Amino acid sequence: MKTRGIKTTAIVCLLTIFLLGGCSQKFQRGVKDFQSKWVGLKRKVTVYSASGEPVKIYEGRIDIEPTEYGNKIKFAHDGNMVLIFNMGVVVEELE
Repeated sequence: MKTRGIKTTAIVCLLTIFLLGGCSQKFQRGVKDFQSKWVGLKRKVTVYSASGEPVKIYEGRIDIEPTEYGNKIKFAHDGNMVLIFNMGVVVEELE
């Protein structure tokens, strides 16, 4: 009998934390970060030339790896690693 009460209390506590956490922006960002890292998000990456014209567009489940340099972007696309140096890049999340 005592074990059943502990299990019920634990379940209620976990559900409360989950429901309250779902309301916060920080929790939602954490879910997106997890999803991006392990599954990849459906994204559109547009690479622009110095004159502002689109050079290449990548679409699909893309996981972008953060780098320590502001002039480089690295991501996986269709099983291939893509590195872009010194180009304008816009990344959009598709729904």
